Amino acid sequence: MPDAPHSVHLTRWPANDLADRRDERLEDAMGGAQDVVELARTLRSTAHLKTRQPLATAWLAFPDAAGPIDGELLRIVADEINVKDVRLIDDESEMVERRVKPLLPKIGKRLGAAIPAVMAAARAGEATFEADGSVTLAGVTLAPDEVEIQATPRPGTAVAHHEGFVVVLDTVVTPALHAEGDARELSRAIQELRRDAALELDDRIDLWLIGLPEAVTPYTDGVAADTLADLADGPPPTDAQTATVEMDSGPVTIALRRSGAVG
Repeated sequence: MPDAPHSVHLTRWPANDLADRRDERLEDAMGGAQDVVELARTLRSTAHLKTRQPLATAWLAFPDAAGPIDGELLRIVADEINVKDVRLIDDESEMVERRVKPLLPKIGKRLGAAIPAVMAAARAGEATFEADGSVTLAGVTLAPDEVEIQATPRPGTAVAHHEGFVVVLDTVVTPALHAEGDARELSRAIQELRRDAALELDDRIDLWLIGLPEAVTPYTDGVAADTLADLADGPPPTDAQTATVEMDSGPVTIALRRSGAVG
């Protein structure tokens, strides 16, 4: 049609037409999901965990204003941050180790002879954290301004928080997770080599994997499916496009050519 726009992306969003169908709770939930994904990606970078490296678990906390985050939205978040399992928590307190440092200049005169017992309880981690922010040590309750709370991530985790959002990642990468991460890195390298070979998106390829670590072998069928490849045996032909990809488990040489090509 001559009066049709060149692209839907060049038209204005029909806000007035869709106003009665707007789901503000869903918008808030999606906004919260986007915020926590960004926080998780930043945490991955800080913890030196590659985006393609799957992780076992992420624990997430959302502020009340984020809306209901559950079901399909949680599955989207899990896929975006590349974790096997996502669990919701109320806050980060259960995921960190908290140590109490009593502030002697503030409690010295008030507690007197009770100081040694209070300090011993603090060193032993024998503290009760009260809802109002106070802490009880050796039967003595210290006000929030009389202690310093030092929180550190539990071993094998990394924690980040921002404006009420909390992300805790399980940073322990098992051999199986390492192998799956290598398989994803292998798929990326094959797709890049496909582009270098000027192949069309729907072109099938013959694929040779040379020096593939045994741990990654169970994932080769998935790699082949992702890259439209038929796995080939023997040495690659001279007209194949080749490259070497460095993976955590070692280097692999990949070779490919369009299926049906005559060498």
